[in-house]
Amino acid sequence: MKRIFLLLLTMIICLPILSTNVYADSPPATLTVDGVLIGSYPSVQAAVDAVVTTIGSNFVIEIAAGTVTDQLNIAQQPNKNVVVKPQPGATVTFKNTIVVDGNGNLNSPETLLIQGLNFDLSSGTPENCIHFNLIPPRVGYCYPHNVTINGCTFKGVLGTTVAVQSVGGGSRNIAILNCTATNMHSLAQFRAVSGYAFVQNCTLSNSENGVNFYGPGNLVIDSNKLEVQGYAVRSGQSSGSIITTGSVTINNSILKSDSTEDGTLVLRGDSTNNIIIIHSTITNANVNGAGIQNLNEASEGLYKIDIVESDINGHITGIIPSTIAVIDDPNVPNGPVSINGNGSDDNILSQILRIILTILLIILLIILIPLAFLFNKIKSFFCKSK
Repeated sequence: MKRIFLLLLTMIICLPILSTNVYADSPPATLTVDGVLIGSYPSVQAAVDAVVTTIGSNFVIEIAAGTVTDQLNIAQQPNKNVVVKPQPGATVTFKNTIVVDGNGNLNSPETLLIQGLNFDLSSGTPENCIHFNLIPPRVGYCYPHNVTINGCTFKGVLGTTVAVQSVGGGSRNIAILNCTATNMHSLAQFRAVSGYAFVQNCTLSNSENGVNFYGPGNLVIDSNKLEVQGYAVRSGQSSGSIITTGSVTINNSILKSDSTEDGTLVLRGDSTNNIIIIHSTITNANVNGAGIQNLNEASEGLYKIDIVESDINGHITGIIPSTIAVIDDPNVPNGPVSINGNGSDDNILSQILRIILTILLIILLIILIPLAFLFNKIKSFFCKSK
């Protein structure tokens, strides 16, 4: 009887300890909804979970300084825009994967911004820093959409770690901006993308590959520096027929590889036929390597490739030359106009935009000054008539 009493007493004492959630693998986080602070949570996951049950439109999760070693699961919620970022001045390092599940809503308008986080997967496990995938036990399609990854750093294992990985089945409108990555398998694996996949102002070094893309959407590589061993950009799957939807645009960028097997820019089975290269340098440092390589024999004469004020250093293989249009003004320097690989927006597009706005302003003034003069004349005439 005494033993039973002691056992029950021990269970009563330990019960509160057993029922308490412990988040030793995550710093705390706050949640703000539509500009109002809702509260603080013991972990990032707890703050993310609170989004599901909280009414509002714009959710900001700010993480305290520290290291996150638990996997973070984010399921996109209908009509709820979410930002995940460090608290002001805080450094937050993830040692595990952020899994993003689009909740099966490919065409929904809600957005997700992952900003200013450090990912250190240099231990080799897990292999993906940000993974577009289903969150168990949910089944069906993932369909991540309107996801932006901005100002993050990625560190992994050469040939193993992927910064942004996706499952097949579809995604829409994915952007990677102002990021740096080193010791990687690749920066991004974009699968079945509709809408756009946008990579801007990123640097990639000591990596096996760069950006892999397929789908009916548009891939834009703008103001990047991608230095890899294999392909820097690859379009299409290993099989299939060339498609006329979508495009691959490489603008104001430096792509450099060193491979006899992979070209720096690789076009495969069901790649889009629309390839645009503007003010960029594409280099294969291997004397036997290809700068642009087509692997689909049936597509050799079906591409529409525009090369504008760019340098292709390396062989062009598997492509009939008549499908390539080159614009190379001897008075205009080839290659990037302005690039530092991380954060500069002072590129040719912004310069052109400023010029256009200036011209429009001048035209507006030219029109308005005579109109003002005419208006004064008419006003004076009617005043005299009275």
